[in-house]
Amino acid sequence: MSSAEPRVGQLRSRIEMTLHTYPAVLAWHGRGVESGKPQVVGLKQFLFLAGRIHQAAAKDDPYADSWLLMLADKVDDTRQALHQLKHRVSRLLETIPEGLDVSRNVSQQPFVTPVFTGGQMGWQAVMLLMEYDGIVRDVLLAHHIGLLGNQQRAAMIRDQGGHAMRSLCYAPVKFPGFSGATRNDFAANNAKARAAKEKFGELQRDILEGTRRSEFAPPIRRELGIGLTGSQDLVGTDLNDELMTPRSEEDNG
Repeated sequence: MSSAEPRVGQLRSRIEMTLHTYPAVLAWHGRGVESGKPQVVGLKQFLFLAGRIHQAAAKDDPYADSWLLMLADKVDDTRQALHQLKHRVSRLLETIPEGLDVSRNVSQQPFVTPVFTGGQMGWQAVMLLMEYDGIVRDVLLAHHIGLLGNQQRAAMIRDQGGHAMRSLCYAPVKFPGFSGATRNDFAANNAKARAAKEKFGELQRDILEGTRRSEFAPPIRRELGIGLTGSQDLVGTDLNDELMTPRSEEDNG
């Protein structure tokens, strides 16, 4: 009888997102300057950039960890803003008198797309977009049955919920890419570390030493020899485009 241990394959699942409102679809896709209207950075771009930050943090880049902490704060701020707006709209809908049965509005042709993210921060952002879509649906319903006027509707969808989502999507836009230095470089105070400090500035000590990282930061891949030496030709570039390439299934584990 074979004494080999049984092997289990990698867990996979297919994840799709369904959106019912145009403002949410716009927040997903964004809008380019070629439209002739102001550019809007969409959540698709956010996921790509957040994935790059996640990859750089896995390579022991302390600057990437600083960006992840900033993104975590931004996600929390966006969640709080949306929750407050959702509470206001829910209270409005609670004023519908008993006996008037109003069902939840749904799109007759919703937008459905597979979702691929570069890390857990991306999944949190996707769930915030889903929440925004639900808020827009409720605001439109409240407007339809006369609980909100035109200006109130526009303010809630565009100026409040929409602003929160746009602000989140813009958060990682200025990420410069891998800094070119790892924590080992900073410990040695070598040329890579000095160049990174000159270009990107000083870091807080706990971030630099790795004692403070985002709860959703990736494991540092030192066991593979990645993140120990850094690589100058990676500075400002995408660290692994293959990880951001859509596949038919999304890894769970």
